[in-house]
Amino acid sequence: MSSSATVVADPLARIGRINAEHYSHFIEHLGECVYDGIWVGPDSPIPNTDGIRQFTIEALKAVGPAVFRWPGGCFADHYHWRDGIGDPTSRPRTRNIFWGGTESNRFGTHEFIDFCRKIDAIPYICGNVGTGSPQEMMDWLEYCNGDSDLTIVDQRLANGEAAPLGIKYWGVGNENWGCGGNMRPGEYAAKYRNYVTYLARMNLGVQLIAVGHDAAWNRELLRALAGARFLPRLQALSIHRYFSLERQAFNYDESEYHDLITEAHVLEDDIAQADGILKNYEDPAHPVGLIVDEWGLWDRGHATPESGLRQANSLRDAVVAATSLDIFTARADRVTMTNIAQTINVLQCLIETRGPDAWLTPTYHVYRFYREHIGHDSLATHVDSADLGVQSGTGRPVSQLSASTSLSEDGSRVSFAVTNRHYSESVECTLRLPEKTLGDASARLLAGDEAMSANSASSPDTVTPTDLTVRSNNGALTIQLPPHSIAMLTAGVT
Repeated sequence: MSSSATVVADPLARIGRINAEHYSHFIEHLGECVYDGIWVGPDSPIPNTDGIRQFTIEALKAVGPAVFRWPGGCFADHYHWRDGIGDPTSRPRTRNIFWGGTESNRFGTHEFIDFCRKIDAIPYICGNVGTGSPQEMMDWLEYCNGDSDLTIVDQRLANGEAAPLGIKYWGVGNENWGCGGNMRPGEYAAKYRNYVTYLARMNLGVQLIAVGHDAAWNRELLRALAGARFLPRLQALSIHRYFSLERQAFNYDESEYHDLITEAHVLEDDIAQADGILKNYEDPAHPVGLIVDEWGLWDRGHATPESGLRQANSLRDAVVAATSLDIFTARADRVTMTNIAQTINVLQCLIETRGPDAWLTPTYHVYRFYREHIGHDSLATHVDSADLGVQSGTGRPVSQLSASTSLSEDGSRVSFAVTNRHYSESVECTLRLPEKTLGDASARLLAGDEAMSANSASSPDTVTPTDLTVRSNNGALTIQLPPHSIAMLTAGVT
């Protein structure tokens, strides 16, 4: 069966600039994400540059500029940064209490920065609040960004970095409501005030990110910070969201597929809720950025610490990724960064590796598509399509199509991301900008025979982008989308 739909974007309703931060990533010392998805070591027979897997370098550089959050996650709140600097052969081996096994500390601050440089990424460090101290985080910040005549800066120089590293983003803890210490909002507020008292006075040009959570936590946290006059120092608040349907990645029917697509829409509610609470406390002249620095699919029935949190990644997951990125793009006025969990081998990853083998997941290709939005302004976008026959958690019908639109600053170029989320039906979609003519168009399509289609070491191109035919129609454009498919179309605007 086939249906018809329209996507109309308003060129006069610019929501906010889409930056590299909006489509970013998260890596943690967990499973095989870092070892050996990123770090194989300089002596490995696996092709590498300075110990970093060559396939990973090339793939992530091609997916475009982005922020990489490290070293966690839960791991961050029992990570002591001094364990990861200096001679790699002399670094201590420590216990990974959350994810199991021994941490070699071969991949530390300098290796992370080298990794970011090799892929043209922006580093984001998550500091240790759970088992650390303000002094430890101050020292890490000074070690990385300081340029004064200090002993700790001399240590960085001795480790091969003469110039300050200029790391902008610093998280003040991670999930301190849970694995970061099981704190109550008031307890974390006191910790945050304590840390920021000292970190902010260092004047090293950083953005400090506070740990948010659900509505009750966020409300009590902001109330405590406002009462202590610390709210003006709050530049960003982070929240997390996992879609944790108990599921089997390659065993589901149409109803279960549509239920999972629907679950992604909880992000809309998360953002709206956080936005409303922030508006009650922030200075309108200095809004607080909302960062979703962990999100994605988590099959809790199969992706466990014992399995390294590996899970199969299929075309269905790419549909969920595109849906989520559309939600973030539509709120570029509030959402300033998002980080999918996690980049390699863990949960909803972009890359998978097995020994010397490495391949790209369908979600990777979604990120390649959405780089077309970066540097443009998000536009208010209206979708008119059939419903999937399911409702979001707040009772709203869920459309067959998901879409986002961006326009270049000068208005000469538009990009449409459009996803047909139906399990079995295709759709003919017409794209419009009111009172504008669209032309000089090209499009790429990510599709597969089944929603469960996936790539593997033996078949790395089962799900890979292809060219998509675009038809012109009285100043509008029309494309045909098969079931469970994602398209990115760019066009000239006159």
